[in-house]
Order: sequence, then structure tokens, then C-alpha cells
Amino acid sequence: QIDIWAKEFVEFLRQKSSQEDLEVIFRHQSLGALLDSLTRALSPTEQLAKTALITSACSAATQALALGAMWVRQGKVKRCLVGGVEVLSPLTVEGFKSLQLLSTTAAHPFDEARKGINLSEGAGFLILEAEETKQSPSLAQIAGFGLTTDAFHMTGPHPEGEGCFNAMAQAVSKAALKPSDISWVHAHGTGSDLNDLSEGRAIAKYFGTSPQLSSPQVSSTKFSHGHALGASGALETILCIESLRRQTILKSGGLEKQDSRIPIEIVKESRSFPLKHILKNTLGFGGINAALVLSRSEH
Repeated sequence: QIDIWAKEFVEFLRQKSSQEDLEVIFRHQSLGALLDSLTRALSPTEQLAKTALITSACSAATQALALGAMWVRQGKVKRCLVGGVEVLSPLTVEGFKSLQLLSTTAAHPFDEARKGINLSEGAGFLILEAEETKQSPSLAQIAGFGLTTDAFHMTGPHPEGEGCFNAMAQAVSKAALKPSDISWVHAHGTGSDLNDLSEGRAIAKYFGTSPQLSSPQVSSTKFSHGHALGASGALETILCIESLRRQTILKSGGLEKQDSRIPIEIVKESRSFPLKHILKNTLGFGGINAALVLSRSEH
């Protein structure tokens, strides 16, 4: 959406088009117009019960999954299609450049020599269904979720990861689990200095509060696929579901020497492991935090 808008807007300025032409550009490229188009494509003959558009940067798709799970549990819908899409554009790239967040080499989450983010693009969608009305065997369950905001800075995270800590605590509590029940944390882990440090501290603090002093294994997969921003939560949730199916913990690629300020166990090599519950973190600009507990389906 941003990519199309940016190109058409530049063309408008070049051609000195009329005010009416500019209004058409804005009207057809608004997020609301895109949602209407998607709704008509999915349901051309009948009105969908509910639609919602989440625009919370990197946390958007994970927040959408939480909202969809809430709707299903509350009986507002029997099933829903949830996902995220990201298309790279010059506007996005230049914005991240201005913040000095981009790495000229591959991202190395949690490494002491990490240089920043690798932007990527993609799309991922999942179908959420109620247990009693599902039409096919479940691949996994959203057992719990947590949504918080830092209210600390317009772009940077809280240095001690307070919002991330609270999101994880909410998700595990809503899943009726203990920290020691979590075997793997799929971290947001962008490879930026502040994000990795904040999230790492939050993970260490949260799991250190467990009576059993549990220490789950932690990794970020962004070395392999980059940071797909608004689509990242959906794409990485799909990776977690596949990990549950294959009973495999994925490695944190690119890690050579772990940052000594981050006292958590980072997975350096993918390995087989009896996974039952995964905690998935997604952290957005401005301290918008979302966490999901994904549990292996018994059916």
C-alpha cells in the first residue's frame, strides 16, 4: 500500500496533476479501501460477519492473531482469516535509514557485533477456528496472548523491556501455564542494538521469576528471512507452528559471540526437542508489544 502510494504521489508531483487527481490517489490507496476490496474478494455474495484492520507497525499481525483468537473464544465468529502483508518501498527503506537502524550485512540477532536490521517483505495468513466447529484437524492452538505498550519513547523500546515482560507474563497467565512450561521463546530479535538488549533483559527477568528458575531456549530467525515488519508476526507464527509439528527448535542464525549483556540461552544450532508450548514475541515501534503462547494440538 505504501509502495503504490509513494510512486503515485511522486508521479502526481512530477505532472502537476489536479487536486481532484490527488484526492483519487488518497482515496484508492487508503487502508480502509484495501480492507473493503479484500472483503469483497473473500466474500463476493455475502457480507462477512466482522472485519478489522490492525495498523501497529511490526506488532500488527500478532495483534491481529490475538484479536482473532478473542473473537473465536467469545463466540463472535466461528472462524476467521488472520494475517499480515508487507511490501518494501523506498519510503520504508529511507525511513529506517534515517533512524540509522539498517545493517549493510546480514542481521546477527543477540550477537555482540550486531549492526542492525535487514528489511524484507512477505505475507502470511492463518485460519483460526473454534474447537467445536473446526472443519479439519488443528495444527496448533493459541493458548494465550498478551498485549502491552511501553509508553516510553516514540520509536525505541523501554531499556529494561518492561512492556515485553508484561506481555509475556499476560500470555503465559492466560494460557494457564507457568514460565517453566515454556520450552522455547521465539524472540522478536531484529538485530538492532536497543531491541535485542531490551528484549533479552525482559526474557531473562521474566523466566528468572519462576520458582523452578526455568531457562527456556531462545532464538530469532530473522537472520534467515529478515524483518518483514507488519507481516513478521504472521510469518514467524507459521514457523513456530511448523516447529511444533516437527518438534524442532530453530537456531538463531548469524550468532558468533553472544552479547554478554544478554543473560539468556541462545540456540546456535537447530535441534530436535519435545516442544509443547512456544512463546512468540513481536515488538513494534513505540513500544507496542505482543506475545502469543502457541501450544501443540492434541487433535
